[in-house]
Order: sequence, then C-alpha cells, then structure tokens
Amino acid sequence: MLESFRQYIRHRRLIADGDRILVAVSGGIDSMTLLDLMRQAYGGRIAAAHCNFSLRGAESDGDQQLVEDYCLQHRIPLYTVRFDTENEAREHGESIQMAARRLRYDWFDGLCDKYGYDKIAIAHHADDSIETFFINLLRGTGLRGLTGIADRRGRIIRPLLFARRDDIVSYAVAGGVPYREDSTNATLKYLRNRLRHDILPRLDSASNNRLAQTMEQNLMRLQQAQRFIDARIRELRPVALHDHVLDLSVLDADCLAFELYELLRPYGFAPETVEDLAAVLNRRAEDCDVTASGKRFEASEWSAAIDRGRIMLSPRIVEPFREERIAEADPRIEWLSVDELPDSLAAPPNVAYLTADALKFPLLLRQWREGDWFIPLGMAGQKKVSDFLIDAKVAAVDKARQGVLVSGETIVWLVGRRIDDRYKVRQDAGRIVRITL
Repeated sequence: MLESFRQYIRHRRLIADGDRILVAVSGGIDSMTLLDLMRQAYGGRIAAAHCNFSLRGAESDGDQQLVEDYCLQHRIPLYTVRFDTENEAREHGESIQMAARRLRYDWFDGLCDKYGYDKIAIAHHADDSIETFFINLLRGTGLRGLTGIADRRGRIIRPLLFARRDDIVSYAVAGGVPYREDSTNATLKYLRNRLRHDILPRLDSASNNRLAQTMEQNLMRLQQAQRFIDARIRELRPVALHDHVLDLSVLDADCLAFELYELLRPYGFAPETVEDLAAVLNRRAEDCDVTASGKRFEASEWSAAIDRGRIMLSPRIVEPFREERIAEADPRIEWLSVDELPDSLAAPPNVAYLTADALKFPLLLRQWREGDWFIPLGMAGQKKVSDFLIDAKVAAVDKARQGVLVSGETIVWLVGRRIDDRYKVRQDAGRIVRITL
C-alpha cells in the first residue's frame, strides 16, 4: 500500500519537492494510517495536528493521548488544541458539525501560516467519496455535490482517495498501526453511518461487488462535467455580471435557474431562493407580468432585486436594534376580554395574543442576548433563544435583528416567531392583549 500511496501522490502531483506537510490526525484508523504512511514516505517533512473537540468526554481525551504517544514514539512534531465546540456552535448559530469543521480548518490554516507548512493532508478515502455522493444525491445538492470529494483544494490534499476502507484496515492491522474507534461511528442515527453499514453494502452485493469500480467511473465523469460547466460559467460571468448588476438578457432561458444559481452562488444565495427567483422571472416572461420588477430575494449577506431585465445585487445592512418601552396605553396594544377573542387565534407573525394578568408594564422591546431563555408555546421546558434560532435555521443577519418582548425579567414573546407558553391565552384569563409590532 505504501508504494500505491507514493504513486497516487506523484500521479496527482499532490506534494511538490520540498513541501512541508501538516497531517490532520483524529486518532481513528483512517488518519492514523495516513500519518503512518506519511511518516514512511516523507519523514522529517511532516508534522501532526490533533483537535480535541470536547464532545465525547474521556473518549476524546483518549484519542488525544493515543496521537501524542505515537508522535512521541516516532519523533513527529505534534500540535494539539482543545475547543469548546458546543459553545462555539451556540454563539455562531451553527450545528455542532459545522462549528467543528470551521474551528479545525481555521486552526490548520493558522498553523500553516505560523510555521510554514505548505499542505494539509486529510484522511478521506474512496469510500468517503462514494458516501458523500449518495448523501448529496439524497439532499438534492445538484451536480456539484455529486462529484465526490476532491483530492486537492487550496492547501488541502487527500492522498488516501485511491484506497478503499478495507485496504486501510488491512494495512493498519498488518502494520500494527494503533488507532481508536469513535463510538459514534456505529450508531445508525447519522445518514452517513446508515449508508456505510446498511445501504451501500446492499448495493455492492446487488452489483456483484462492483459498486466501488462503477462509482469511481461515475465520479470521474461527473467531475469532468463539472469542470466543463465551471469553464462555461467563467466565460459567462464577465459578460453577464458588472458591478453587482446581472444582465438577464445574456442568459439561456432554458437553463435560467441553473445559470442564475452558478452566477449567484458566490453571493451566498441558497438553491431554493434562486429557484423562486427563476420562477418569478419565468412567469414574467410568459404572462408579461410587470409587477415582477422590484421583487426582492435575500441571502444571508446579500439582497437581489429584479429591475427591468436586470438583477440588482446589494449588501444587506443590519440596522442597530432600537430598544423601546411599550406602555399600557401604547396604540400597538389592544385590550380584550376572553369573550371578545376571534374564533381562531392564528395571526400574522407580527401579532401576538397574550394573557395580560401577569404582565408588568411598561414592556421592554429589545434585541435578544446570549443567555436569554423562554418556554416556547407548546413546550414544557425552557429553551435558550440561541438554540431556538439555530433549530429554526435563522440566517445570521436576521438573528442580529431578532427582538424579544420582555415583562420584568421574563421574555413573553420571541417577536415574530413564538410566544412564551406561560403567557398563552387561557379561558380563565382576566385580561388579554393583542400586540402588533
């Protein structure tokens, strides 16, 4: 396997003469095999980097200890770091997986800048690439997501993409490479694990054990198709896009949604948003709908507005949140009795019905803060506002504008999203308020 490893790196030109390589090592079998192969192939030109994400307690610490022992035994320079990943995820409104990815790659880049490493070696292998194809196929990510895992991107290289998981296991066992098994790899809670342990083995059996070879050919063709598309978009971009103004007249009507997405992707527009935008443009073309002009579509940091055959792109500006006190006599408050309530309390997002018996006036409308919590309507226990916004997949720019309505020290309404269950309308309520913000 060592010779195949060297040949793959030479053939793909992943490492140049004199390159110094930082090897990302988790302690699992893939990364420990990569480190062992890199040690034999490149000796003193490598160093190892290990992230402890503090997610699995003593198990995470055991992973770090194994990596430290191996590097000490083989005199490999080692960098370690410990992250409070859960707190980072909350503060940035990300999933645990996204926070961990951001933390580790930012740290790897910082090490390269500080200590002069040229490449970052990651232990993804051929089975990972196949699994990624099927995950993206099920999620509907489009062609770009179906090309598998690239063996290079910037500083990052993946020298194990030629190898199957079975090859790695055989090498590690035969060579006595130490490793630890992450207990979460066995659970079927995650889609990747369900694919790995159940779905893909069935497909492999159905294809007479030719799944890997077939997928290798499929991924190669898809990668070639994506490179062709990328070249076309590079040619189209300077023709269609000038100073954040997109000229729709140069786009192909039959491929409108696709070309729009590729051109707007660097601005952070989600595929669903671009599809909605394309649908509006198609309706305008078919029905001569002049009302399409002025319609606006939002990404996290950019806004796109239709304007007479063009799309005007502009940065989204987050206005400072203005705190204000709301008195009992405020015109935005309507006082009601239970008998005066409508048959349905369904209301627009800017309207809330609250039992007023325990409200303490004046109410305070302010921006939410880290540590804020409430009991969302329909739930029995309290929930942090930050967690609620993460679960609701609220964009970062919208989080910065999220308001809460406070009575005394208690949040009674996460404005536009959910009232506190303790203030829901009850039949025995003495007074009820209808608040419009």
